[in-house]
Amino acid sequence: MASKLVWADCKGHITVGRQEGNIIILGILQFKAARQMARRSLLLLGAVAAFSCWRLTPVLAQIPADPSAVSTDETDGTAVGDAMPGPASGAADQVQTGAATSQSVDSVTSQPTTQSKSNQSSSESDLRGLHVNPVTGLVSTTATDYEPLTGDERLRIYFKMNYASVGAYFGPFFTALVLDQSTNSPAQWGGGFRGYGRRVASRVGNAVLQGTFQAPAAALLHEDVRYITSSQHGFKSRAWHAIKYSFLTYNGQGRPTLNVANLGAYYASTAASVAWLPGRYNLASYTFSNATEQIGLSIPVNLLQEFWPEIRHSVFRRH
Repeated sequence: MASKLVWADCKGHITVGRQEGNIIILGILQFKAARQMARRSLLLLGAVAAFSCWRLTPVLAQIPADPSAVSTDETDGTAVGDAMPGPASGAADQVQTGAATSQSVDSVTSQPTTQSKSNQSSSESDLRGLHVNPVTGLVSTTATDYEPLTGDERLRIYFKMNYASVGAYFGPFFTALVLDQSTNSPAQWGGGFRGYGRRVASRVGNAVLQGTFQAPAAALLHEDVRYITSSQHGFKSRAWHAIKYSFLTYNGQGRPTLNVANLGAYYASTAASVAWLPGRYNLASYTFSNATEQIGLSIPVNLLQEFWPEIRHSVFRRH
């Protein structure tokens, strides 16, 4: 009898040990899968960054590194004008005095016209401030003379960035190609155009969820949903600004703050997208890896947004 009890006890310990071993093995396999996914993400991001540098280096090389080097001709011209000798300089002074008098009269008489032009330009700048980039899907505003968003502007930007613009759909097409189609993920959707179409639809749904989570959270936290362009000059400073503002934004006072609404929306939308994906996923590992990939892709997107005026002028020949 005692031997049977001992054997039953040993058998129970063996069964429990096997279960614990299976749990440990499963954890190791999940860790290896997450590490492989992270490695894949780094390789893809590196490939995207290398391709971007290769295509955009001729354009970015034209950006001056030091803005002070632009005004040398103006200073030289002033020095030459001041060196005029004798009577010519007296005549030049009379001409300059008359020009200054006429300018003062014109400035008094044309003050309403200049005010109306400034009001018109400010209204046009407001309209341009809500323009969605067709490639990046972002709306930009400059750090110089920053003005926070109103409630109406937030609502308009939400619909434009998520539904009513070309940029709302260009990003999901690109993300589905780089992150999903190239790795055949998820494998149940297969390859070809049919599988790619399903992955694009999934990414569009993910992007809409991301914007829907971000908009109310940003309004509650007084965070700007636009990309804040740099007020500095030179390639290095602007590139570093674009990298930083993949994680930062402005608050209601126009000060840099962590972009909690945007970063949190990436993870929330990725977790929600598991509902329509085929197969079984570890929610925590999938959410962390896939959302982190999307945040990583936002860095080259912000670089593209920062240098978009130069790219648009050089590549598309448009101002």
